[in-house]
Amino acid sequence: MKTAVRPVEIAIIGPGRMGNIYANILDQLALTRLVAVCGKSEARTKALADAHGVPGYSDRAYGKMFAEHPNIEAVIVCASEWEHTEPALAVIEAGKHVLIEKPMTPSATDAATIVERADAAGVTLMVCHTLRFSFRYAAMRKAVSEGAIGEVLHAHARRNASPVAADRVMGKFPLAYWLMPHDLDMMMWTVNSPVVSVRAESRFGAKTRNDFITATLKFANGAIGRVENSWGTPPSGGRPHNEIFSVYGTEGAAEVLGYENGVAIYRTGGAVEYPDTTYTPDLYGQLEGPFRHVARHFAGVIRGLWEPIVTGRDGLAVIRVASAIDRSLNEGREIEL
Repeated sequence: MKTAVRPVEIAIIGPGRMGNIYANILDQLALTRLVAVCGKSEARTKALADAHGVPGYSDRAYGKMFAEHPNIEAVIVCASEWEHTEPALAVIEAGKHVLIEKPMTPSATDAATIVERADAAGVTLMVCHTLRFSFRYAAMRKAVSEGAIGEVLHAHARRNASPVAADRVMGKFPLAYWLMPHDLDMMMWTVNSPVVSVRAESRFGAKTRNDFITATLKFANGAIGRVENSWGTPPSGGRPHNEIFSVYGTEGAAEVLGYENGVAIYRTGGAVEYPDTTYTPDLYGQLEGPFRHVARHFAGVIRGLWEPIVTGRDGLAVIRVASAIDRSLNEGREIEL
C-alpha cells in the first residue's frame, strides 16, 4: 500500500496568463496546494488571489508573503519574461524551492547567479522547459535517445508566432530569449551534445514587429541544428505549419508535427475551429497538458518521488546559447561558446 504524500505548499509570483494557468493547476493537483499569490499589479494580484481564495501580495512584497506564510515550501516564478531574476533570487534567499517559467532570465550572467545561489542554498531549481513534458516531444526524444534513427546528423525546429503576439514583448528584452528557448532546449536535449557555435540572421535585427530569427547551431558531435522563429506574418486561417520539430539520422528520422492538433470543427458559413488538444486543453474541467505535468513533476521532485527531468543547469545552458544567438545578430558573425 502506498503512503499518502503531503501536498507541497506553493506560492505563485506573477499573476498574468501563466500565473492563472498554474494557479488552476495547483488547485487541481492532489500533490500541490496554492498558498498565496504575489505580483506587481495590485488589481491583477487581487483578482487571481480572490479567484482561488488565497492572500495576495502586490508591489512585489515577497518578504511580507514569506513572513506571513512560513509554510510556503516552493514558488513558481511566472512573471513577465524579462522580470524573472529579482523574484527568483528572493525565493532562493528565503530558502524555498523554485520553478521558473521560460526563459530562465534574459541574461547569461543572471542565470549563472541564480544557479549558484540555488546550489549554495540547497534548494531545488527547475525551469519550465515544457516541451520535455509534452507527450509528442517526449516520444520523439525517447526514440532518438534509444537509437531508433541512428546517429543524429541534423535537426530543424520551427516555432512561429504573429505580430500581435510580439506586441506584448517588443522592446522589453532581446527576442532571442522569447520563443527560441523552447526549441533550443529540446534540440540540445535530443542531440545530447554541447553547442559549440551559433550563427544567427534576421532581416531587421529581430527588433521590429515584422521580423524573424534563424539560427544555425553546431554541436560538438558534428550535428547541425537549425532553429526558426518568425513573428512577421499576420494571423491567418487554416493550420499553417507554424510548429515543427524534425531530427534526421543515419538510420531514419523523427518529427513532431506541432501544428496538427488532431481535431477540426467546421461550422456553417465556412468558419473552422481547431480546439487546443496539446498545451492547455480542458478535460472535463481539469486543465491538462505539459504545464500540468511540469507542476506535478516539480512537486514530486521536492517530495523525493523522482529525479528532476529538467534542472537549473539545463536552463542556464539554454540561456547561454540564446545569448550567443543575440550576440550573433548584433555583431553579424558566428559566435563560439
